[in-house]
Amino acid sequence: MRIDPKQALRELDARVARSEQDEADGFSRRGFLGSMFGGAAALGLVSGSALEASPLGTPALPVLADGMASPDDERYWDLVASQFMLRKGLAYMNTGTRGPSPRPVHMAQVDSLVGINTDYSGYSRSIYTADRRNEMREKMAAFLGAKTNEIGYALNTSDGMVAGTFGPILKPGDEIVYTNHDHSGGAYPVLHRAIRDNLEVGVIDLRPMTFHPPASPQVILDAFESTITSRTKLLSFCHVNYGDGCVLPVKEICAMARSRGILTIVDGAQPPGMMKLDMHDLGCDMYAGPFHKWMMASMQTGFFYVREDAQDRVENLFTTAPADNRSMYGTEISDARKETLATAAAYESRGSHNIPARVSMDAAIDFHNSISPEAIEARDRYMAQKVHRSLRAMDGVEVMTSDSPESGCALVAFKIAGVPTRDLNNIMWDRYNIYIRNVTHLEIDWDVNRVSLHIMVPGEHVDRFLGAVEEVAKEAKA
Repeated sequence: MRIDPKQALRELDARVARSEQDEADGFSRRGFLGSMFGGAAALGLVSGSALEASPLGTPALPVLADGMASPDDERYWDLVASQFMLRKGLAYMNTGTRGPSPRPVHMAQVDSLVGINTDYSGYSRSIYTADRRNEMREKMAAFLGAKTNEIGYALNTSDGMVAGTFGPILKPGDEIVYTNHDHSGGAYPVLHRAIRDNLEVGVIDLRPMTFHPPASPQVILDAFESTITSRTKLLSFCHVNYGDGCVLPVKEICAMARSRGILTIVDGAQPPGMMKLDMHDLGCDMYAGPFHKWMMASMQTGFFYVREDAQDRVENLFTTAPADNRSMYGTEISDARKETLATAAAYESRGSHNIPARVSMDAAIDFHNSISPEAIEARDRYMAQKVHRSLRAMDGVEVMTSDSPESGCALVAFKIAGVPTRDLNNIMWDRYNIYIRNVTHLEIDWDVNRVSLHIMVPGEHVDRFLGAVEEVAKEAKA
């Protein structure tokens, strides 16, 4: 379906404003004050390395003989959950919005901040050196299944989506296609660029409930193929839709797009830290992702991936880097600087950066690797499947997320008949000390509650959540 980008921009503005208000209203004043004062005494500043065994008194994780924990080994995963500083009793189930940092990641960021504020020169010369920065980038590239020259730092997913939407070389009349279940952080850049450069906009309509959940990944692929045209030059879509947890068939979509000469940019706001990633296997041209959600690093952390052989098709428009390999005085820059500007690191050039935030990213990778991405994904899926099966068995509860490995992940979207989604957020928070959220976009007939299952959630909290939903559903039905 084709749309007027100006009208779509106005509608998206209103939609996002309502969504942000829903998020803010998810906390009652009483619940917020209780959490703030209840957890304040638990924090302190302790110096230590990023992977120190027990900063702030945390039990160290055991070294497993076979190298990987079973997803249903509750004793092990309880130890993992103990690495977090969450207020006692709080069931945190909104990692899809923000993932709290475990203690080692928190302390790595604190130590970096202390180093900067006590001796910036000494910290830069002896700790945060050029070699250290190179090691950090190499580690991040390896974690994401990319080459080092294909990865740049970003402030968040939206930062990368802006760079990847405005960067491709397009001309008036060319078309960008996205879906109406995309996040506004990906949709807004499309609409703004279309208005500025007189581009066409196509929207893949995912409103029908046949997509929630889809019978198979082919249903999604068919929707993409039926929407793109000969004018389509850029395809923007989510790896995992944040509203329903649907995992899109990225590899197949990108292969189809490439066969037609279409660039792809993937909004990866959910998968990093939840699913093991391999950029080369996915086959996308660009991928933007955060580190503050399932990776559990600091806020304003993320990455922007640009495939090596696509970089000459994606201009670096938002940059403070030298132009044409010359300084502002016209002198030629060094060969080392030229080499950097010939990689995806060029897309991150915005002047100074937040060193403690980047250090937290590095520590977050260490934390994930210490458990293993495969084990984390298996645990997250195990909990999500348990929630999925249990919710489907409850009277008055509807689940919109697939439980298949191809189309489902650790986000589960559901509704309780007769209970408004925002009301359920407050009931869960005030009565059960459980933090979830709703995703509501009435323009596309979408209004659900969403629960995120990640490694800070012990098994007993999953059981508490399921018991709470069942109790509320019975009350609504009575």
